[in-house]
Amino acid sequence: MGYFSAFEQQLLLKALYQLKQNVPDLQLIVRQGSNEHLTQSVANGALDLALSISYGKPALSATATITVTPIYRNQMVMGVSRLNPLSRLTALPQTRLTDRPMLYYSPENSTFLLESFLASAPFIQNYEDIHRVASAEQMHLLVALDQAFAFYPQGLTPPATDDSVVYLPIENDDTQTYTIDALYNGHAKTALLGRLLDYWLGDDVDSE
Repeated sequence: MGYFSAFEQQLLLKALYQLKQNVPDLQLIVRQGSNEHLTQSVANGALDLALSISYGKPALSATATITVTPIYRNQMVMGVSRLNPLSRLTALPQTRLTDRPMLYYSPENSTFLLESFLASAPFIQNYEDIHRVASAEQMHLLVALDQAFAFYPQGLTPPATDDSVVYLPIENDDTQTYTIDALYNGHAKTALLGRLLDYWLGDDVDSE
């Protein structure tokens, strides 16, 4: 099993935890990696399934031979420190996004998410305003201390007990929908994959 970031890891953990409760002897190997590496690992059979984000651009190219099933849908939002007066707004004006660097989290030096953000955020005029961080904890720390803004997937943000950051939609922008996609080889679908997909799709794919 594989996952791209700490955000979709939450969905994978819940499903695998329930599966282990029902099948205590089940042995699992779980890896984290870039979308490119996960896709290749699923395609060559090294991974049975991986979770990735689709935002602005598909998780897979049109020529990919593996199956994509959306399991979760929500909106991308911007994290803003409560130390910043902008945090008291209900939406973040596009014109204020240049006040701080914008961060995104990716465990590997991959261009996948950068390209996704640029495709979904036409209000960003300079890609050099967006910076990758390799640690979700570091990203959150910088946002909380008002050193940066950051992209977060709504519904998969840090626990509500952390009140140092608020998550705001971008004003006058309706292009921020994302999905978390399950990537797997449809020709080699196993009973395990079927149970995982049943777990995710047993409820509405959309967020509550």
